[in-house]
Amino acid sequence: MTTVLDLPAIYSSAQADKRIRKDRRFARPLVRLWDGDWNLRGICGAEISADFRWVLNQAGTGTLVLPYDYYLAKWAVDINGRQKQNVHITVDKDGARWDGRLEKAVIKTDDHGVTTVELLFMHSYQELKHIYCWSNPFLPAAVQFPREFMLAGPSVWTLKTALFLNLLRLQASFWALPDDPMDVNQWFNLDQSTWSMVVAPSDFATDTSMWSIFGSRFQSFHEAASSSLESAQLAVVTRRWLRGDPAPWPGAELRHGCLVVDIVDKSGFLTGTSTGGNIWDGLQHTIQVIQKDNLSFIPNVLPDPDAPDLYKNPGWLGTLPSSPWVVYRENEHTGIQTSHFVVSPSSSVQILTGGHSMPGVNEAISSAIQFVGMLLGGLLGQTPFVGPTLQGIANGATEVVNTIAMALLSDTLLAWVSYKSPQRALNSGWSHYFEHFETSADRAYTLGSLLTLGEGLWKTRRYFTHKFTVANGQPYLIGDQGYGHFFLGDRVGSTVKGMPEGSIYVDQVTELELAWSRTASPAWQVTVGSDKDHDMPFAKSMRVIADVVDEIQALAVQM
Repeated sequence: MTTVLDLPAIYSSAQADKRIRKDRRFARPLVRLWDGDWNLRGICGAEISADFRWVLNQAGTGTLVLPYDYYLAKWAVDINGRQKQNVHITVDKDGARWDGRLEKAVIKTDDHGVTTVELLFMHSYQELKHIYCWSNPFLPAAVQFPREFMLAGPSVWTLKTALFLNLLRLQASFWALPDDPMDVNQWFNLDQSTWSMVVAPSDFATDTSMWSIFGSRFQSFHEAASSSLESAQLAVVTRRWLRGDPAPWPGAELRHGCLVVDIVDKSGFLTGTSTGGNIWDGLQHTIQVIQKDNLSFIPNVLPDPDAPDLYKNPGWLGTLPSSPWVVYRENEHTGIQTSHFVVSPSSSVQILTGGHSMPGVNEAISSAIQFVGMLLGGLLGQTPFVGPTLQGIANGATEVVNTIAMALLSDTLLAWVSYKSPQRALNSGWSHYFEHFETSADRAYTLGSLLTLGEGLWKTRRYFTHKFTVANGQPYLIGDQGYGHFFLGDRVGSTVKGMPEGSIYVDQVTELELAWSRTASPAWQVTVGSDKDHDMPFAKSMRVIADVVDEIQALAVQM
């Protein structure tokens, strides 16, 4: 039991932790440059300035400005003088690691005659834009059947499996040449300890992320996965494993410099999380549920949970998606530096889509005309003496009539579909926008058109956009791997000056920036929320399978 006599020791320990955290916050980042084979070329200690950005599910940029006569600057720009062309960088700060590859080196001389070398890097997430998800990763490019690669399941497991299969194709394929064809060990290489990129394993049974359908036909993984990542609020975590780092999972054996790709569910949508609340009653605990129209989602309020046991551990830093607790107050004593909050009411109450008749309609019209022509030709063929002549004329006339009729009647029946939201019309008032046309689908009364209607409702929905920047340590610490209260992708809240007093709005951390120079200490800048118009959950990934189903139906009718 803790007694009053223990308070001085507790206070001393707390002050020591405070000093350690302050020293860590202002400590220099560890900047290292590596060659194309991830051999260390040097630890950078002479940078004039630096700026590195983490962007949620996107490749951030990094800039390192060095004196032109610094040995690492000379090495980086001398592309002809080194055996391996690529230049890599790692920046370690507060448990976070920014790693990436050199895009270009720029030698600048200003009007004072000062020459510097500016190294521009792209984050390792950029690797995912150069991995394409084939229709069938097990077959050569000349034979790709079926037309679409499709996989359904929990989003994390689905995306990881799709990425792994294509990494397997690239690094252990029976059909593709390895980087060094003369090295027999690179042929059919199933030993992941030699791979340059691996996927952290995931368990299907324990995956609680929202379900989605992943579909791709030679799209990059970044493009094919973007809708599932956004709608399920997943975070792609890419981190280079370096010798001396802890294993990314138990028993992992990796090559030094290997890129480990993990996909983390930071939403809590299906297990319960918070999208807002107020400072008096606390944050509301909600779960995303689909409405009765099966086209839109709403948060369902759950009973308030107890505080997670992990929050009760002394010294533990972090936040959990099921119970986000970091809340910034916007006032004169706040850590918020800039803020941007948008309130957008719902728009149209009715959604239209279509353009082409549902599968089978045009074919049915054509078949009916030809059937009537065949009957007429058969009857005329029974006429004595001139029957065959009349039958030939009837058959020719049938073809002409079919061509003219299809030009007039094609895509006129069951070619358009609409849906009106009675609840939105009631909430908007008697004066409102009537219709919105969504052009994503072209065939009406199909799975694709149903999803398009839902996407139209999602685009015209009521929504809040919350974006603000904060400084590190005011009052929350920013860091990864247990060194901070939150990091990229985590859900944090804030009050908004000008909105109803005490209201709290919760959103994801979508961008982080670490910058420093010779005259300024390392500092984090945080952006919460995004002003990008979100797509409807599952719409893009589901449209892939919907289009395939439509094509299969059309082929079946024509056969």
